[in-house]
Amino acid sequence: MKNFIRIIVWTLVALTIQQSIFLYIENVYLDTDVQIKAEKVEEKEDSKSDNANCINLKDGVDKVSVSSDGRFVAYLDNDKLKILDSNNNTENEFKSEDEGQVVFFKWLTNENNMIVIQKIKNNGQSYYQPVSYNAKKCEARQLADYNLNELRIPIEDENDKIENVVFSTASSTLYIKIKKDNGLNDLYYTNIMNQLSRVRHNKEIGNIVVPTTNTNPVMEMGNCITILNSSDNISIPNAEITKILGTDINDNVYFGSQVDGKITKIYYTTLGDKNLKWNSVNLQKPVSEEDIMIDYSGKVYVNDSSNSTVTEIMGNSSIKYEGAVIQPYSKGVITKVGSKLIKNEVEDKRILINK
Repeated sequence: MKNFIRIIVWTLVALTIQQSIFLYIENVYLDTDVQIKAEKVEEKEDSKSDNANCINLKDGVDKVSVSSDGRFVAYLDNDKLKILDSNNNTENEFKSEDEGQVVFFKWLTNENNMIVIQKIKNNGQSYYQPVSYNAKKCEARQLADYNLNELRIPIEDENDKIENVVFSTASSTLYIKIKKDNGLNDLYYTNIMNQLSRVRHNKEIGNIVVPTTNTNPVMEMGNCITILNSSDNISIPNAEITKILGTDINDNVYFGSQVDGKITKIYYTTLGDKNLKWNSVNLQKPVSEEDIMIDYSGKVYVNDSSNSTVTEIMGNSSIKYEGAVIQPYSKGVITKVGSKLIKNEVEDKRILINK
């Protein structure tokens, strides 16, 4: 009985202490003039910095070329090929197993890889060596066939020069055009197995492109436009003199109708179709061939250097720029002002094309 009474007493004491604590918290601890205000914290988006569209280069660099996405910049610095990553402003130097003189470099379309061609002298012999360079990994890879024979193009005359390299990454096709000392051209072809062959020798070859899904290039040969391994020339209605302007991801090849040395109208078609369907775009005024730039996505830029304006004629969008136009990239055009590159974004608003 005494134990029962003791339990009852201690239970009442515990309840009294508990109620006292609750009263203290309610009437003393929480009874204060301090006001607690809850606010929703939202992360503010960083405002777009002008520096994001500006790339600073060193003074004296030469032959500047920018990757399709605008991230990497390749240039010659004291005859050394350097690659600048504009994301972190780090510079790397191109190096390969066989060191030679870099005579040509070109970014692959929509990739951060380049084709670099070196001129190498070894044991009294000279040859061109194409090399693939991965800018993200800073790695060079020798191009070799299935027998591990590296690609080498013999140099017949020290005055010969690499004039252009065209390719289709979709079909792993690569063509190398060499300007010879006699003014004519040799054309070399390498396939997906890196097997090299000369497909044209001592010919007059002008502009040249490779449609995206094809392996045969479209070429200006004299006053004609032809496709390699095809017996017929390409004829455009109502165009007497035509120039090849470029190609895009949709297999379209772009041509310009030239009158008195200026392009007056642009035509494009997919050459793989049996019945060619020609689309045309009128220009507001005749322009030089060099002022027309075809982007891989199918944008057509026309540069008006006298007014420092570039117009994307498919979307009828224009932009003013500073400096000199270098090239197109995925969002617009790259210009150079002194030792600074500027990415000029051009709004993409497509319209129906005149047909």
